[in-house]
Amino acid sequence: MSETILSLDNVVKSHGRTRVLHGVTLDIPRGQFVLLMGGSGSGKTTMIRLVAGLERPDAGCVTLRGRRVDSRSDGIFVPPERRGLGMVFQDYALWPHLTCLENIVTAMPGHGRDRGERARALLRDVSMAGLEGRYPAQLSGGQQQRVGLARALAARPDLLLLDEPLSGLDVEVRGRMRDQIRRLVRETGCSALFVTHDPVDVWRLADRVLMLEGGKIMQDATPDALYGRPLSPRIARMTGAEGALPVVLRRRDAQWGFDGGFGFQDVTPIGVREEGPACAYLRPEGVRQSARGHAAIRRDMTFEAGRWRTLWHLPSLDWSVHSLEADHPPEQTFLNFDDRHLFAYPAS
Repeated sequence: MSETILSLDNVVKSHGRTRVLHGVTLDIPRGQFVLLMGGSGSGKTTMIRLVAGLERPDAGCVTLRGRRVDSRSDGIFVPPERRGLGMVFQDYALWPHLTCLENIVTAMPGHGRDRGERARALLRDVSMAGLEGRYPAQLSGGQQQRVGLARALAARPDLLLLDEPLSGLDVEVRGRMRDQIRRLVRETGCSALFVTHDPVDVWRLADRVLMLEGGKIMQDATPDALYGRPLSPRIARMTGAEGALPVVLRRRDAQWGFDGGFGFQDVTPIGVREEGPACAYLRPEGVRQSARGHAAIRRDMTFEAGRWRTLWHLPSLDWSVHSLEADHPPEQTFLNFDDRHLFAYPAS
């Protein structure tokens, strides 16, 4: 079994009268890339700051490498600089009076003669070779972010904390940085806790995803498990599902579904315990044209990365749904829904 690098045990945190984290418990093993996602105010940045020691929990315990580093009840607090972490934040936090190379060298432990060469190697790893002598003010935001990543890795941490490090970067730079972060984390063998609001990061980076809602971990899953069974409407939307579409669920034999006008439509139920009103969320990937099914009228279409993203109106259900069509879609057709992409949640 892998060594646990980070543990949170029933961590509680409030800002004033607002409870931000409600008894969060988790373990992260060595070498795992964990994404922390959630809406604004969900507590994700607070959680990573507690791990870093930049804030303190009101209750509960933070443990690193089997050693408690923060526990009010036991009078324990290890300051950030003694936690052995690498940190990359939105504002880059580079020393403005030091060059790129000097920013990295100062983060390296020890006094070996090879520190300069190791720093240059890290800059090459993040595509910053030739810019060693520049100061942060002479760099673009994307370049500063790369230096920040190299500096975080310079300390050879076994846990890397990244708080929305790609926000504000253009799409091309963000894509390259994802590749570099994933590769460097893999090569160094460290664990990573990466705060993001971008669903693309889930599919490009994560071994595991923690979804925070209202200061609680709503779902803790691998990306494929999250995609196959999102446990809340917010998570369903993050995986590309659209809604909320009103349905009246009933159970036929062992299957949940609803009467779809031309027959019984199966769904993937989430948290459903009884028949009655529910909200459905449907991914465009699960909408298919067919010889029979739900009558659909085309309302709009846009060309999107090699496919036609088409908006359909279904009079029998009074729904509007999207599909992704390889060819130019007709004005009218019939649609079928794949229940693996059609999720139903209790109406409440």
